[in-house]
Amino acid sequence: MSHTESIYHAQPSENQIRLLRLNTDTSSSDAGFLEIVSLDDAPQFYAISHCWGTKAHDTVIKIDGRPLSLTSDLASGLNVLQDLAITGSNFDPPLRYIWIDSICVNQQSISDRSTQVALMRQIYSTSVTTLVWLGPEQPWVTSAWRLLDQIYHVFKSTCPEVQRENDMSVGTYSDSLHQHTGLPTWDYESWGHLREMMHLDWFSRIWVVQEVVLSPKDPTIICGSHLYPWHRLQWASSWLRRKGYMRLSQIPEKLLNVSNMGNLRYCRANWPLDALLSFTMTKFHATDQRDKIFGLLGIAAECQDPSRIPPALRPDYSADLTSTYLKVARFLLENGSSLAILTRAHGADGCLMRKQRVHNLADLPSWTPDWSDFRVFNKGIRTSLARVHFSDLEKPPRLGFAKSFAASSSLELKLHEVENMSVLRVSVARLAIVTHCCYFGENEASKEDFKHTIDQNLRAAWNMSLSVLTVGDLTSWVTSFVKTTTAERYDLIGLSYEQTMKDGMAYLVRQLEIQGTEMRLPCDEGDRGKNIDLLQQLSVGGNAKDYITLAYTYCFSRCFVTTSTGNVGIGPSDTRVGDFAAVILGSDVPYILRNNGTLWSFIGESYMEGYMDGEAAKMIKQGVIQEEVLDIR
Repeated sequence: MSHTESIYHAQPSENQIRLLRLNTDTSSSDAGFLEIVSLDDAPQFYAISHCWGTKAHDTVIKIDGRPLSLTSDLASGLNVLQDLAITGSNFDPPLRYIWIDSICVNQQSISDRSTQVALMRQIYSTSVTTLVWLGPEQPWVTSAWRLLDQIYHVFKSTCPEVQRENDMSVGTYSDSLHQHTGLPTWDYESWGHLREMMHLDWFSRIWVVQEVVLSPKDPTIICGSHLYPWHRLQWASSWLRRKGYMRLSQIPEKLLNVSNMGNLRYCRANWPLDALLSFTMTKFHATDQRDKIFGLLGIAAECQDPSRIPPALRPDYSADLTSTYLKVARFLLENGSSLAILTRAHGADGCLMRKQRVHNLADLPSWTPDWSDFRVFNKGIRTSLARVHFSDLEKPPRLGFAKSFAASSSLELKLHEVENMSVLRVSVARLAIVTHCCYFGENEASKEDFKHTIDQNLRAAWNMSLSVLTVGDLTSWVTSFVKTTTAERYDLIGLSYEQTMKDGMAYLVRQLEIQGTEMRLPCDEGDRGKNIDLLQQLSVGGNAKDYITLAYTYCFSRCFVTTSTGNVGIGPSDTRVGDFAAVILGSDVPYILRNNGTLWSFIGESYMEGYMDGEAAKMIKQGVIQEEVLDIR
């Protein structure tokens, strides 16, 4: 953007913003006029949500008689807004004033950006509503909206009482159920048009989250001359998600982003920043990676009162990226956040998580959460063992692990003071040494590729374990294997522990029958038939496909490990023999740590069968293991 000095000759003072008054005089070449107003008595205005993109600012418009260079898409958007202001449209109140970041904030001024970003919550929440500008007219737009209307009507007819996404029953996709809905077949062109629309960058831009969530009324989506209500897109996305469509290649992944924004919008409690960061980091992107944090502060529970925003959370564009992430991570840990924030930690040199990032943050310590953009979208990234719990609309959402995970039991986090802020000094209990690793997929295999090799990967993990462990009881071993390869996350697909055990046994029976002696058994081969018969009895009512769904989800980009204590688990894909499984006091899961001499590297979270339910606390009490202080860098 150029010519900024002449446009921004006056600076807003505290609690003031610039508004653009749209020019409705068709004889004038001005697009509008900037006015500085106080948020306390501003005229009614509409807040614009749009995508900056990377296109050149090669279209010149006039503001206050002065030239301003914008992208052609944004200039087109201003023309549409002017036309809507002139014709009156159906806007109530009339469309006269707008707030749009790319014009109302001096993007060349660090001070102006930092000050105005801190006011984003007030700006969007005091606007009439948010207007979403998707871009100029497109040939697919009518067809895509028509399909969304069809999906929305299926939702309304089948779920008439639903008020929020979690009220909808969870379903599994099937061709017969799809046919019953009356929705178009998969070869219908509107599905392709929907994918084209969802490919637009707006749907993955971090700033749009709060711009939609804070809108006082239902946002209006504008594409060319077409206007569409937000709630229809949101409920169509939610229905597709709850009914199992999101696992299909025909459904664009970015619809998850729409569903997530809907969940944020309808939640009555304020979301803490750690939960927001976890909820958005793998799905939304930013040009400036500091905005992965700053773009969420307007809806973060810690920043509801503009006069009491913690210093560590005040937008500061003069601070570099590494120091920004470090400062926020330490603030979260020191103020009660769960160690679940480490679920997307930067990791050690050469780890797959680093390779999947757009930016190489070489100076970021291994333990620090890396909130920066991924090169791949959500499905191509290792599934976290942590999640955001927000099913109760009346309670604040919580970032954490499943209730069944309690590795620390009653032990609380102990953060120790340290001069070097890049070092995390914590109390730890070392559990065991990793003795063997079986890697699930090599050479950065995609999740789609992994789907085709899941059987051989699970077979390799099974055989490797039985070659190095002493296993006497078949039932206990199978239970450990199924628990480990699913990370006990049966709730993910609405199942019980007992059902998942049956599902896993059904899968293993099938593999033992197909593979024959290529799959070991923890017993005499002479008893093979008898043991398979036992598994068949235990697997009655089991569904092998449901087990594979969970194993595929939690084994991707991980490795199966055995330990010096005879336990098995799954850890990050870059776990090595000689690494330690340890409980950081206060954590609900064990972590993999690597000894580098005086400092330790943080490798990542793990599921360790036999160490998930407070065993570490008991072992410390009994004197079997000791609590110690480690420096992690």
